[in-house]
Amino acid sequence: MSQSPRVVLITGANSGVGLAATKVLATAADNFHVIMTGRSLEKVLAAKNEIESSNPGTAAHLSAIQLDVTDSSSVEAAAQYVSQRWGHLDALINNAAVGNIQSPDIRVRLQTCLETNVTGAADVADKFRPLLLRSSSKPYSIFVSSGAGSASTSLCLCGRSSNESDPQFSRTSARLFAPNPPNFPSPPNPTAYHASKAALNMVALFEHADHGKKIKVFAMSPGFVVSNLRGTTQELRSGWGLAGDPMTAGETLLAILRGERDADVGRLIHKDGVYDW
Repeated sequence: MSQSPRVVLITGANSGVGLAATKVLATAADNFHVIMTGRSLEKVLAAKNEIESSNPGTAAHLSAIQLDVTDSSSVEAAAQYVSQRWGHLDALINNAAVGNIQSPDIRVRLQTCLETNVTGAADVADKFRPLLLRSSSKPYSIFVSSGAGSASTSLCLCGRSSNESDPQFSRTSARLFAPNPPNFPSPPNPTAYHASKAALNMVALFEHADHGKKIKVFAMSPGFVVSNLRGTTQELRSGWGLAGDPMTAGETLLAILRGERDADVGRLIHKDGVYDW
């Protein structure tokens, strides 16, 4: 008898890391069923069709629903739909995020980033947790965060440090940027994004503290990859030509779901190891 697929829901699945993770999971031999979600159902369906066209046989492994993490009623409706159709979740990948907010007002930048990256992610985790607890095996709750949320590395991620002669700066800079040069241009207005990811890490930490006995909780940094977070121009999406392939982040997420990173549960991980909080 064939084993039932593991049901995985991904927020922000129509682009960037979310899309890459969907492609990796849908084409893996592990028998996942990926529920792709996003604020625009039209964009999610277009991304789903793109995957199915490029990878014959994946249609049975994909579904698409609308979910806006900034709208609590949308999150609730999505949770109810998943409950009615699948009855449970085996993994939740909290990926939806915003980054480069073009406003001169720091209050606007902070509120916008926090609403999506922190409040939205926490709301999704809260409303889908009952579905995770119905999994027949210990489920996974993964918060796609960033090294930008690590207090010990965030200044280096922006190419800044209060003390660049500090050996810690050198070690961190080498780890973060190799083989890329450590002096690539800083994203504009990075404070709000960094602050939101630091807050998201705390959400993940307490999710682990409160529910870690029944759910495997991770914060995961995808690394500096091609993404719309910096903006939609080719220069910003590609990180001035320095950004990596988001499929690498998808492979890291697959490794988590395969149990290959279970030794690091409850921590902020990246493809090569663990970041300090």
